[in-house]
Amino acid sequence: MKKQINSGRAGQITKRGAAKTPSGRILRVDSVDSVDTGIASMISASFERSQRQGLSKAAQLYEAISSLVASGAILDGAKLPGEREICSATGLSLGTVQKALNALTNDGDLVREHGRGTFVRSARNSLRELWHYRFRHPTREELLPVYATVESRNRVASLPASNSILGEDRVGYVQINRLINIDDKFNCWSEMYLRASRFGRLLDLPMSNLEGINLKQILSDEFNAPTLAISQTARIERPSADILKKLGLGSRAHCLVIRVLATSRHREPITFQKIVVPPVEYELELTAAPYEVAKALAA
Repeated sequence: MKKQINSGRAGQITKRGAAKTPSGRILRVDSVDSVDTGIASMISASFERSQRQGLSKAAQLYEAISSLVASGAILDGAKLPGEREICSATGLSLGTVQKALNALTNDGDLVREHGRGTFVRSARNSLRELWHYRFRHPTREELLPVYATVESRNRVASLPASNSILGEDRVGYVQINRLINIDDKFNCWSEMYLRASRFGRLLDLPMSNLEGINLKQILSDEFNAPTLAISQTARIERPSADILKKLGLGSRAHCLVIRVLATSRHREPITFQKIVVPPVEYELELTAAPYEVAKALAA
């Protein structure tokens, strides 16, 4: 049975203001003030551990908060204490705290909302919805349903483009090939590549886990690597004979080939993907972000 790609997020549900202790215990609080105090204490302790010679105070605070976010000690969507509360907890000046928070915002760890405060960027704002197979129904205001089947997955030594796209990895790269069925009307082809040193565990997951779900969701939920931005290029070219055969096309057919680089926090490249779209009569939406995600990010 085919599984439709699901854009919903499975796993832990978090709330703004929630925090998790280094031991994994979620702090239970009755007010925003007590949440702020708990997170401020965690930031203070992490700042003490992050102090190293040669690093500015702002860089040390940046590292302290970033490590708490990366480890999940401060949960997605959590509201950070105010700047002055962080000053009080760490003994740093207001300018130093602002510099660190601005850098964390620029690198994708935090979101600063005017009049509301500073929040850990939530995975709900990552690009978990369908981005690349948004074919419009010809008569109705809706997108065609999408199904994915894994054709193969393995470890390869190099990328089809320069290894520098994702960064050199001595362990190699995970390659996942999927046939993307668009409402039983036609197929697209997808090749995704990731660094094996970080994402090698994808090779051990059940195949079914990679079929009924957007792979970006797995990277966010299982590897704490939400997709926060993409860059993409496209051109018309003739794919390999093997891909043309899988798509049911003749040997001389040309297709739209889209190459996508996805980045996460700190602009870290996490996936390189090649998508092959056959010549079809259906309109493909090529917005920079799905409308509902773009609206959420702008809110």
